[in-house]
Amino acid sequence: MDYEALSNRSLLDATLWARQEWVTVGDNAHGGRVRAPFLDSVQGFQLVPGQMRPLDLYRAPSTNFDGFATRWEKRYSILVANRSTKMSIAPVVDQKPFYAYDHPVLNKFAAYPVVGHFGRVPVGNIIVRRKFATESDGERRTSDLQAILDQDIAYVEEDYPNAGDWGPFAKYHNVGPNYFELLIDPDGVILAIQGSGGSEPGLESEDPLSYVMAGYGLIKLATQGGRVVMKLLAKRAARKAAETAASNPAIARLMKTAVDLQGKNPVRTVELLTSSRVFRHTLTSELKGVAYARIEMEGSLRLSTGMAAHYGEGVYAWHAGASGVGTYIDIEIAAGAAVETLKVGAQSWVRIVPAQGSVLSVRIVGTNLATEAIEMGRKLVR
Repeated sequence: MDYEALSNRSLLDATLWARQEWVTVGDNAHGGRVRAPFLDSVQGFQLVPGQMRPLDLYRAPSTNFDGFATRWEKRYSILVANRSTKMSIAPVVDQKPFYAYDHPVLNKFAAYPVVGHFGRVPVGNIIVRRKFATESDGERRTSDLQAILDQDIAYVEEDYPNAGDWGPFAKYHNVGPNYFELLIDPDGVILAIQGSGGSEPGLESEDPLSYVMAGYGLIKLATQGGRVVMKLLAKRAARKAAETAASNPAIARLMKTAVDLQGKNPVRTVELLTSSRVFRHTLTSELKGVAYARIEMEGSLRLSTGMAAHYGEGVYAWHAGASGVGTYIDIEIAAGAAVETLKVGAQSWVRIVPAQGSVLSVRIVGTNLATEAIEMGRKLVR
């Protein structure tokens, strides 16, 4: 996120700017002092080590949150005044300030970027894949939602159309829970469950936001501060990337053909080349000049298969610049190939496969083979 976006998405901590007001009930004898938040501030939360604490948050007049809010935030965030939805979700700011300095009157003056939202969401507004919808109640309903978050994805959306592969997580039930207190990312994706409720008669008619604010105080988290959002976002992004990659035929082939014939249990990391990359391939043929010339002429390498492919079919190579690998050629692989990095102990190498076929297109861009051997090989291959 760039400087301008962070600046406009940052809110001032106005908690200490609150004042005390006298409120009467009938007459002054029954009155009392109450805390009055700073004018135009909203109640939100801050992720700090081990907990999520309530804050009064204020938008500086010079900022434009609406202009840098996501589509989901524009529909549900209490920071957006003209939203048309029933749900009102409170902002959650990071632990680390975007800027901070000491003010002679206001003491510490700090603004924190909005990294998520928190609110009490009806089960009908929790949207999941239809195959994960539940009819359970009680603790089982909570565990079902947590299982979805662990293995898939769930959104918060009001009045979602009853069509397609997605729909409400559950229906209202007299046992409940009918609401979940949720930590939500800026796009409406649920990051964590913080609580649940909603089996008491009449509770559905209460204002969800005020119910949350009245009941919480400090909300304990299992992780540290604002990093919980980034950690969960990273986990979700990695899962989505893996799902996207798995749909690619080259990646699917790489994963399907993986074996471990030597029982060394390598650490495997898979990626799809989005641009060309150079790898170092060892020439194992006794006639290395001939092998070089054949690869050069055909513009490809045959995939190793069967017992010769200890970790699955493919072209085996080292990372660029690897030393101590014998006579080699540096080969350029075009985008679209799938690469699996294999690591056993301190040693690391790669297995490369195309989407289809028995050969991998390559271009030789370097070698340590003697020029004389190359020329002799070219003569024999022609």
